[in-house]
Amino acid sequence: MREQLTNALLSRYKCYKQNHHDESLQNCMHVIETMLKKTKYASLSSHGENGWCSSRLIQPFLDNNNPSTFSLWFGTGTHSRKTEEIWNNSKVTLSFNNTREDTNLVIYGEAVIEINPDIKRKYWKSFLQLFFPNGPLADDYAVIRIEPKRIEIISFKKNIIPEPFGLKAIVLLNKQGQWQIS
Repeated sequence: MREQLTNALLSRYKCYKQNHHDESLQNCMHVIETMLKKTKYASLSSHGENGWCSSRLIQPFLDNNNPSTFSLWFGTGTHSRKTEEIWNNSKVTLSFNNTREDTNLVIYGEAVIEINPDIKRKYWKSFLQLFFPNGPLADDYAVIRIEPKRIEIISFKKNIIPEPFGLKAIVLLNKQGQWQIS
């Protein structure tokens, strides 16, 4: 009896979500921007040694000057493993998960290592003082910018749940500076 009730409730939930889906570009863009502003950490994956993927937790932040590009920035050490791997291959993947929003976001992009003092100063965050006590102009500090090329998104809360139900993501591609649903 309990299993039948559970199945009935799940079926009703799925039917409701399917009838209220909103996979429009406008909704996807809004959810992506909101997620990037709300989610504190992401997993950055780069190309490591011997063909293995190399992942680590980072604290990226959205470029507030032009949020719809979804360009992301984060500070790091000039001699860190991630910096060395990005020098060798600039293609990276960022994964975000927000359980409160029931949203998963994956960004595929090109990473650029910035050592220009003006840029390092512009994107300095006070918490970085813990890792770089000599401040934003120190030689051991760099900023990495990620320019997204492809974004995958699923959001149960915001009704971005393509068929087959929640088993594949909506894909957005950046074509000549404009986001389009693939």
